[in-house]
Amino acid sequence: MTGTIIGNQNPMVGTTYSYEVKPSLLSFGLKGEYEWYLYKKQKNGSWKDITGKPKTGEKVTYKFGEIALGIEFQMKVYETKKGILPGLPATKELVANLILIPASDKVSKIDKVILFNRGAKDVNKASYRDTLIAQAHCIAMFNKEIEFHLWEDDAPGKGHDASINKNNRHTRSYKARVNEKGIAEVSIPLMSDEKILRQMANQFLMKGDRNEGANHEYYVTATYSGKIQGASQVNVDVANPDYKSQSQNQPKPKPQPQKDTPKFPAGQGSAPKQPDPKGNIIEAVFIDDTGKELSKVAVGDKVRVRIHSKNMVEKHIQYVIWEYDTASNDEVFRSGNIKISADIHETSGFVISKDIFEKGIDSPIGDPDSDTQNYFIEIISKDLSAESQKFGVNSEGLMQVEKVKSAAGVQKQPKTDKGCGGKYCVDKSTPPSELIREINIRLAGFGGNVPTGKFTDRTEKMVKQFQRDYMKVTETGKVCGNVLRAIDEFSKNFEISTILWNQLKCSCSTKGKKVTSTLRGILEINNCKGFGDGTGKNTYKGTAKTEANNKYEYPGIHRSLLFGFKALQFYFSKQTTYKIDQFTSGYRCRFKNYTTTNHQGKAIDIQFSKGNWQIRGENKKNLVELRSMRDSIFVNYLGAQKEWPNTNLFSIEPIDLLYNNKGKVRYDHTFSWIHMDVRQFDSQYLEDKYFCTSLATLNGKSIVQLAIELGYNNTCNCYETYQSQQNKPSNSRLDTCEDKFKKIAPIILEHEGGYKNEPSKDKGDPTNKGISWPVWQKYAKEDVGVEPTEENQKKITEEQATIIYRKRYWEPKGYCEVKNLKVALMVYDWSITSGGAIKEVQKLLVSEFNQTITIDGGMGKETANALNQPSDQEKLLTRISEIRKAYYDYGASQNWFSEDYLKGLKIRVDKCLNYTL
Repeated sequence: MTGTIIGNQNPMVGTTYSYEVKPSLLSFGLKGEYEWYLYKKQKNGSWKDITGKPKTGEKVTYKFGEIALGIEFQMKVYETKKGILPGLPATKELVANLILIPASDKVSKIDKVILFNRGAKDVNKASYRDTLIAQAHCIAMFNKEIEFHLWEDDAPGKGHDASINKNNRHTRSYKARVNEKGIAEVSIPLMSDEKILRQMANQFLMKGDRNEGANHEYYVTATYSGKIQGASQVNVDVANPDYKSQSQNQPKPKPQPQKDTPKFPAGQGSAPKQPDPKGNIIEAVFIDDTGKELSKVAVGDKVRVRIHSKNMVEKHIQYVIWEYDTASNDEVFRSGNIKISADIHETSGFVISKDIFEKGIDSPIGDPDSDTQNYFIEIISKDLSAESQKFGVNSEGLMQVEKVKSAAGVQKQPKTDKGCGGKYCVDKSTPPSELIREINIRLAGFGGNVPTGKFTDRTEKMVKQFQRDYMKVTETGKVCGNVLRAIDEFSKNFEISTILWNQLKCSCSTKGKKVTSTLRGILEINNCKGFGDGTGKNTYKGTAKTEANNKYEYPGIHRSLLFGFKALQFYFSKQTTYKIDQFTSGYRCRFKNYTTTNHQGKAIDIQFSKGNWQIRGENKKNLVELRSMRDSIFVNYLGAQKEWPNTNLFSIEPIDLLYNNKGKVRYDHTFSWIHMDVRQFDSQYLEDKYFCTSLATLNGKSIVQLAIELGYNNTCNCYETYQSQQNKPSNSRLDTCEDKFKKIAPIILEHEGGYKNEPSKDKGDPTNKGISWPVWQKYAKEDVGVEPTEENQKKITEEQATIIYRKRYWEPKGYCEVKNLKVALMVYDWSITSGGAIKEVQKLLVSEFNQTITIDGGMGKETANALNQPSDQEKLLTRISEIRKAYYDYGASQNWFSEDYLKGLKIRVDKCLNYTL
């Protein structure tokens, strides 16, 4: 170097400073042009060029924001000189550099802490159904992690008394990093921990009080480096559901079903029949697990509710079970919000426990309800107007519930509790084992964990979260037989669908060819089978041997990451705001020609919808929704971290919409998807054995079976009472789509048959399993990874044909949105045989069913929605079949195909009419 940079090496953030390059006295010749570059030091010690467009000249200015506080930067100045003689190239050399560490003249501190109910009319009032927001407003603390705790305040007057409230701190902590605005913010969903919070609040009273009163008063504290540095000064009053006013002389009347709702009394002549004026809810009945309708049960029996409705699919209801009395009715059970999945929907149900039965008893002495009760159902629509309907169980009578069972009854049976008092349960005292490792993998999405064989503090916390959120049992942090069974059940209930799994596979289009990848720059055969080829071990981009630079193509996708996604599906099923749509990126081998390697087994990208709005494209409004999902679900429940500051955690790529100096969007931030990866896992947790290439290797064997094989028989036999969480509420559009396509695909393959090449009978030939030659040429390589040759077309498997049908026609054309599956089959099957089918269906919808749509021959959401509108779906189905046959008749008259082929096509129409789906 031949010069120096004059300027402040510890610039204060937020202040502009001048920097000047001074050439050395020993430098000779003409002065050239100076360019200034800025580099940021990374955690691994390497330097990253963050210059963008270089500044020029002998003197320039720089201003560092708070985001740069405490980070080491290197400033470099290069001099470019023209060639001394004409024709000689210009030269560029480094003339000076300078190390900088921006500082602050402010003292790092938490300035204030606030707690509020965002969006509420009164931000200081809430219910246990709300989510509170806690903020710490900080000074000179950018990117520092703040930990929040929620407290219930029993101290009189203003302020908080640590000695009085010492037992009132919620056990859960909430963490966030300070953003560029100096704010750390967390969401605190009260509903998730309602039972614990209410129990804590009601356990201790303010001095002189006889009860907690109408509200529980909450505040938060903010902690940094283990010390409380601030507390919110204004409490949030949360309505106390357990409060009963003492000021009224008369007892508060019991809540009753709405008077003006339709009633369907089941006999006893006790109430007038009043039908549903809107006709949406047709009937509701009690059933058992086999689907049999019930009229008489006993305490201890499990009952479910079957709801028959129309025009209610995808809408939400709540059901309430009432004990019928002549004077007034008693509410004994109320469900959560339930999404109607079909015209006939069966709920998961509940057990008529002793506690439920006792809710129907008004008087401890002489009440006839103490031995026998009669129940009816109220259905409340949550999406339409505030209407509700009531139903008895059948046309002969209300469902009768007896307190004591017969010889097979619960009350007379010996105790069946198989608890072992924790003697055989797996906990922190248990030696490391493969069973514990599998627990850590399969529950990784409940707070986050690594695949260690040790039962750590993180394991205990993870098990507690699983017990609370999924099992809904007392949190012990110990693994007994009931937890093992629940893990198996959870894994099955929230399986990754086939559609989603296929989206995880690498979609490189050069499989089997000799090509050159950007990462390696050599000509080689692409041997990717969907999950790379297992090469590149111990090779890195550049000199830094970090996981971010690792060029190894791992053998599959990390199991902890995918079980984290299963947990994500579970938590998404508990809310109705967002839906999981698809994976936009799973595995990406080097032949996809990306310069990053996270997706070589360590990362997944997920896209979502909010209601009918698909979160897509370069749109600033996406960022609010993505950050909301990240903070409220990924961070709060999966234990993920923002970006990559710490080891052994799920990491979320930064969310923002940024552009480079050429105006092109940057892909180092996500703007329409969420990226989650395990690249910060230690190398011992990234061994090949933790990666999988199929659902079978992801799930492995039943964890109960594994426990028995490993000698944990006593653990498996030790289980407390646990109510199965079967019949999960599905909140992913793809689940429904997958179920529909599984029913449709075998029918299409049966109709299409095998290979045929008879152009004299059908001008669309040659085809195999309905896949025509043009379609095969277009999609064979990309969709199923084989060359589009005639020989391979003759060998098409059912699996290959199914992939093309689903990926190219069923999903993108909107058939998933058609609610009547027989209508969907009729139209889809017709479209496979005839290019003009959709236009004919559109004409029919406009001319006979009063639909306003564009007649363009393109199947999509507009046409799918129009197919859902006619109330008489049978008439619609019949008319489509009739015009389909007429279309075939016309085709035969135009010599599109032969007369004997026409006969087969009409038989195909009749089959579509008569299938039971």
